Amino acid sequence: MRLGTPHTDFRKQPTRGNMSLYPRLKNILFRVGTWKGGSLALALLAQAVIVLVAGVVVVMTPPRDSEPEFEAAQTVQLPQRELEHRVAVSEFQQATGNPRVVERLSTSALVPEGLPEVSTAAASEFSPMESSDFMAQDARALLGDSGIMGALSGLEGAESTSSFFGLEATGERIVILVNTSASVINKARNRGVSVERIQEEMIGVIEGLAPATQFGIVQFSQGVRAFENYLAPATAANIDTVKNWVPENLRGNPRAATGQEYYGHEAGFAEAFALDPDVIFLVTDGQLNRREGSPGDFSYPTIPYSELLATLQGLQREASSDVRINVVGFEMRASDARKMRRLVTEFGGQLREF
Repeated sequence: MRLGTPHTDFRKQPTRGNMSLYPRLKNILFRVGTWKGGSLALALLAQAVIVLVAGVVVVMTPPRDSEPEFEAAQTVQLPQRELEHRVAVSEFQQATGNPRVVERLSTSALVPEGLPEVSTAAASEFSPMESSDFMAQDARALLGDSGIMGALSGLEGAESTSSFFGLEATGERIVILVNTSASVINKARNRGVSVERIQEEMIGVIEGLAPATQFGIVQFSQGVRAFENYLAPATAANIDTVKNWVPENLRGNPRAATGQEYYGHEAGFAEAFALDPDVIFLVTDGQLNRREGSPGDFSYPTIPYSELLATLQGLQREASSDVRINVVGFEMRASDARKMRRLVTEFGGQLREF
């Protein structure tokens, strides 16, 4: 046996058949360790074993629980609440059902039916608020005696100075009162004033008014006829209506109504004062007669001036302001002229005689 050579006793080495895994592994490691560089080889082998073992390791993760689910019965039996709910649903369905169709209300005019026709103009052409400057003092200028009158009665009007057959007067509510009996028309014609001239003078007064000034027209003989039963503002639309109404209506004798309280001049003044004016222009011949009797047996006696004055004073007491009366007289008798002078003196007006 050579010195320096590791001694190996092959007799003691176990055979392949009778070696177990552990002794074999031990023998291999021993041999490797005796080799030159055996330590490095062992280290590499150890790392290879670790990598091999790590490659087959199965990482176990705990199973994730599923999200919780809540289940409940589809119907909760609450008898009383369910009944209240059904009642509430029924009421809601009734309230939100199709609305009942209500016929639209409409009106074709601002005055009740039965009044005289004022013109052929459409009702929509009546425009009380046509001018932005219009402020009505008396709401009857817009709506007559309707319930809305009180809401508008405090509005302020506008004064206008008018000239009628040379008589000038200033007021906010002006009424022209014309006696169209045959005697007046004939006497005016005798003085070179035709009925057309009277109509033109009337229209001229209305055209000269400010839009906020209110006006009225009353025609009388024994009965009466009015342009409107309220004062109207002097708007452009109303002036156009007057231009049509005056030539068509301001002629002949208005028919007296059965049972009317006044006749003749008293009836005309009563209708004029009912409009609540502050200025009246009267066209007359000064004859103060009144119809009396029954159909087929009428008479027209002259009434004393004192009766006319008493009637006018009673009407004045009921008026909202003092009324100034101006008179245009045609071919008046001396006694009648004296009565008319007393009249204008009593009521602060003027007299023009033809």
